Amino acid sequence: MSHSPTRLGVLERATMILDAFEDAPGPLGLDDIAEITELPRTTVFRLLTTLKELGWIHHDRRGYSPGRRLSAPGGDAEHLDVRAAASVALNELQLATDAVVHLSVLDGPVVQYLDKVGGARATTIPSRVGGRIIATDSVSGLAMLATLSPEEVDALVGHLDRTPGGLESVHHELAAVRRRRGIAVLDGLPGTGISSMAVAVPGTRGPLAAISVVRRGHLPLPVVGPLLLAAARTTSRTLHPGPRRTGQNCRDLGRKTTELSGTTRVQEPVLPK
Repeated sequence: MSHSPTRLGVLERATMILDAFEDAPGPLGLDDIAEITELPRTTVFRLLTTLKELGWIHHDRRGYSPGRRLSAPGGDAEHLDVRAAASVALNELQLATDAVVHLSVLDGPVVQYLDKVGGARATTIPSRVGGRIIATDSVSGLAMLATLSPEEVDALVGHLDRTPGGLESVHHELAAVRRRRGIAVLDGLPGTGISSMAVAVPGTRGPLAAISVVRRGHLPLPVVGPLLLAAARTTSRTLHPGPRRTGQNCRDLGRKTTELSGTTRVQEPVLPK
């Protein structure tokens, strides 16, 4: 009980900072926010940093502004649509690979898991629906970031300073994803032996989500890659049946599936157990 006042105080101060943007004509500077909220500058800076990392606040050279979680009304409904559209593809992908399959979305600099399908293997992978992870730390995040321009990537994750080598290392990884036709790969995470692979689900204005396959042991790209691309294409067409333009990696999913599988028809082999 002794911790309640402190926790409430933090929430109150964070709310005051978010309220400062309600009538703002544009981005606000640190001093502007401190003046509006009448909070100490150091407190404002600390809370802004946390809010920025969680996607509530965006920061660039112009100043601070509402992040994606504030400026995207109806986001929850959109996520329900994505989850429903992907449902069949996720289950088919799980049966074809005998692995754990995730559906996730990019929420500012983090990835949020919307769905997890794993059957008996679900408990072997430490993830959960609603869980969040820094985008550059996951194959799903890398797959979605790879569909964006370098400037968009910098705006989303440039402030994190979590990756060894900084943004240069991130862009190097994203270039590798693009060379693999939009497939992000992690083969055998040290200490766990977990391998993962992901592709972005294309939308009308960029990535809607990402679908990933995760299991302990090796994931063969020639087998899993075409299945992932087909699942992403199916999900995208279910959401947006008409013509779409989504960027270089997402435009040609049909052609890329053929190239990876070596045939015009995607086979669905089950991975060895």
